[in-house]
Amino acid sequence: MRARIRGGALAALVLAVGAAAACGYDPNPESGALQCGPSNSCPDNYSCMSGRCFRNCEGGSGPAVNKFIGHWVSDPTLAKRVRVCNDGTNETLAWDDYLDIADGACGTLDTNYYCDWSMDVAAGGNATTIHPGAKCSQPDMNDPTIMYTWHGETLTLTTTNGTSGTLEMSLPYEYVTATGSGSCMMHFTGPMTKI
Repeated sequence: MRARIRGGALAALVLAVGAAAACGYDPNPESGALQCGPSNSCPDNYSCMSGRCFRNCEGGSGPAVNKFIGHWVSDPTLAKRVRVCNDGTNETLAWDDYLDIADGACGTLDTNYYCDWSMDVAAGGNATTIHPGAKCSQPDMNDPTIMYTWHGETLTLTTTNGTSGTLEMSLPYEYVTATGSGSCMMHFTGPMTKI
């Protein structure tokens, strides 16, 4: 003999099944807010970049992004690197170096300076902003017993014409050696030219 479900009981059953389906786990964190998990894992539709999970998308270049892409060289007569460490080091030097900026995923920009950094173009289209919370660790290229952990605090290249600009970059770091550890702040400022 089959049991019959009356109209009210059937409606309650349909609501219960619908509610259970609606309560499934579907993470949708803000892009860059979540740290990558083990083996650079992220939720579906996110990718691990610079230690954070960023939403995948069908990006594309546009005028605001394109003007930053290229080989940017500092002006060593005006650009400076300031380094202050907890061991008492306090130096200001002429900064004679470069940044190569490439088109990244989702209309972002990518560069490398000690680490790979992902950036966005800020509102107004004339400056870059680094993805928050980005960091990396790697050994010293000349002495693998020294380990560095770099933090991308700021990486702002400002340009209106896509050929000349000004850089403000802060990369604090910690280091560990066989005999101790310490921390430093490095700050880079000055004019840049795309060549």
